Amino acid sequence: MKNLLLLTTLLLALAVAPIGTTWAQKKSSNISLYLGGGVNLAKAEVAGFYDKTSQSTSRFSFGFFADKIVKGNLAIRSGLFYNGLGQQYKVNEKSQQDEFNYFTVPVQAKISFKESPFSLYAGPQFSYLLNATWKPDADTKALMTDQFQKLNVSAAGGIICAFTKRFSMAFEYQSSLGSTLDKLYADNLPDGTSYTPNAYS
Repeated sequence: MKNLLLLTTLLLALAVAPIGTTWAQKKSSNISLYLGGGVNLAKAEVAGFYDKTSQSTSRFSFGFFADKIVKGNLAIRSGLFYNGLGQQYKVNEKSQQDEFNYFTVPVQAKISFKESPFSLYAGPQFSYLLNATWKPDADTKALMTDQFQKLNVSAAGGIICAFTKRFSMAFEYQSSLGSTLDKLYADNLPDGTSYTPNAYS
């Protein structure tokens, strides 16, 4: 509970933190910086050895983003953020959970609309797996990082609504491009086994 309160406070601080001088300097060179965070409703598309009904689990994401105007309303969107993914499922009526912790760098195209608070973005994301854990119950965690690829490529897209210059909200979908299982590990599993994380946020 203490960790949840601390993280919630951090996310609220990121949402309202003033950009100040840095914002003004970057804006003059057609670069805008943003701090932000949110909640991922994470699931996974699974098959073979992992073929269980995947249910959503709540994970967090937070970090910074940068928009570089290319021409007119077109910009390149990048940044660096912590990206929590995973899934929840049942084994013999007992709820279990997988959790993945990534550092993610998006490289996306962003289109803004004149005289409108809305913008759209889409493109690839490149992620580094910090660790992966399996939680068979609320009090137990086991590392399973070596069962998954360290580097992951995903696709993401979403819509942003800017309420002010310093506050906006977004709706996004992201999905890994293919299974994230380590190839050597997957070779020892039944044919057709796959594990593909995705999330709405």
